[in-house]
Amino acid sequence: MIMRFGRANTSGGTHVTGSGNQVNTGRVGGDMRQVQVSGREADDPRLLAAQAKLAELAAALDTHAGEVHSIDSCRQAVARIDEELREPTPDGRRLTETLEMLSLALGSAASLTSLADSLRSAIQTLLG
Repeated sequence: MIMRFGRANTSGGTHVTGSGNQVNTGRVGGDMRQVQVSGREADDPRLLAAQAKLAELAAALDTHAGEVHSIDSCRQAVARIDEELREPTPDGRRLTETLEMLSLALGSAASLTSLADSLRSAIQTLLG
């Protein structure tokens, strides 16, 4: 069997690229990438619900930036939550602490605090 490493469009054999994450057997041509993600499935409805609430809150922050106590802290909290939700196993403690920081940064902006509460509920459901 012919082994070729890191070569595109080989005429046959096995094609291995990078650190061995992609293996094509037989005739290789064009882009034949496949991605394997371990951990929580991307279509988990609880995860999708939490991500949707986060996106809704982020959009509302742009609209109501002048109403919050600290917009920079709000955006930082949203970024941390987004980062954590993208992890295969989100850290519940970090999410809880970041949600608390977000609540403090929002202050008394009623429309945003209700969205933050919805996000908190979605994350609690996700963490089960």
